[in-house]
Amino acid sequence: MKLKYNFVTNNVAGKTVAVAVGDDLANFGGFIKMNDTGAFIFELLKKEVTKEEIVTAVMNEYEGVTKEELEKTVSDFIKQLQKSGVIE
Repeated sequence: MKLKYNFVTNNVAGKTVAVAVGDDLANFGGFIKMNDTGAFIFELLKKEVTKEEIVTAVMNEYEGVTKEELEKTVSDFIKQLQKSGVIE
């Protein structure tokens, strides 16, 4: 899976915000607000990646979370992105 659109991310008031750019701005007319973990996952989704690869990358980046907790968190985040129509 990967992002359907080209996004730029910026920090706004302590949160990361992703906005589609170029021609994709017309196709996705909103923005996505996320925390640091969401932003890390979002960056991974800029290229083709599997859920397991995301879980492994996040486990290597962050400490103090079990694989089971992380799998649920990643699944929930992916579901939100799918609902928004931004990943393929």
